[in-house]
Amino acid sequence: MERVLVYGLGTSVGGMEEYVMNLFRTIDKSKYVFDIIPHGGKFFYAEREVNELGGKVYKISAQAKHPLQSMKELNQCLKALRLSHTILYFQSCGFYNIVPFLLARKYHYTIITHGHNTRDDRRHAAVQLLHLIHRIYVRRISKYCFACSRAAGAWIFGKRSVRQNKVHIINNAIDCEKFRFREDVRQAVRKQLNIDSDTVIGHVGRFVDQKNHDFLIDLFSAIHQRNEQTKLLMIGEGELRPVVEKKVNALGLDQAVLFLGKRKDIPELMWIMDAFVLPSRFEGLPVSAVEAQAAGLPLVLSDTISRETKLTDRVQFCSLEKPVSYWAERVLSDTAEHKDTTEELKTSGFDLKRQTCRFVELLERLT
Repeated sequence: MERVLVYGLGTSVGGMEEYVMNLFRTIDKSKYVFDIIPHGGKFFYAEREVNELGGKVYKISAQAKHPLQSMKELNQCLKALRLSHTILYFQSCGFYNIVPFLLARKYHYTIITHGHNTRDDRRHAAVQLLHLIHRIYVRRISKYCFACSRAAGAWIFGKRSVRQNKVHIINNAIDCEKFRFREDVRQAVRKQLNIDSDTVIGHVGRFVDQKNHDFLIDLFSAIHQRNEQTKLLMIGEGELRPVVEKKVNALGLDQAVLFLGKRKDIPELMWIMDAFVLPSRFEGLPVSAVEAQAAGLPLVLSDTISRETKLTDRVQFCSLEKPVSYWAERVLSDTAEHKDTTEELKTSGFDLKRQTCRFVELLERLT
């Protein structure tokens, strides 16, 4: 049995974190087990489950708050674990800090690097340049370069690497059967939340600037003005939640917006929605959008999200330059009944079991 060391995850649930956890839940644990070093701090939301699956969580200081201490502790951790681990599996949204890769190289790990995001134009040009310089080194030392989409691969590793098929596209696959729509559950959960007849607009995402919640609340305000029998369901946690809640209260929408926090019953909550909205400033290929399509929902996404995200015919892309009134029309134009899209997603390569088999095949070439 091979123990794979995973580095680069945050402390709370998000698309990148759930990608790794979905993979760990599905992989044959007699062959591979994941041990995780979160770079976000000495906490990991799924630590108990990691332990139950046979893995371990090694805790170091938060990179953002204590960069020097974090890298010192990472150095100690990688040195100590080298005797029991061969593969170091990096999860990355950009190579702004090259130190973890230098340490991995120092201790002779077999390196796999997985890119999960596209370009963040809000970052300073000097920081963007740093990423472009660092990726030359990361490409050279990585045995495999993975990405969640071609768009993410182009930003993380470079367009030429994608064109030359040096980047393996690993889909953000999910358990499609788990999201197959159920009308009986929809009605039961709607009653629990007292939203029997309302039109429900849904959103799943961490409360961070990337997800553009400020725009989302303005959009829902425009929707609610057109139809008062509407609710906005917001699932997730994050540092900006108090800011968003304050805006909701200021607009008098507190009775129409439901903050549900971190949830494990995502399929059931998606079944009670009538439309899914994701106005992100940038994304690789968001897991939540894959899940929403598996649940049979119509989606309205910002055009900053890769077109590779469109797996069914119920996805619309809108520019963030368009007014919220335009977005509101697009959202309200398609709130039809859920469609069974399970087989579509499987055919598109987003079935978790099939993607896990492909991942294992790639790992076995290394070992």
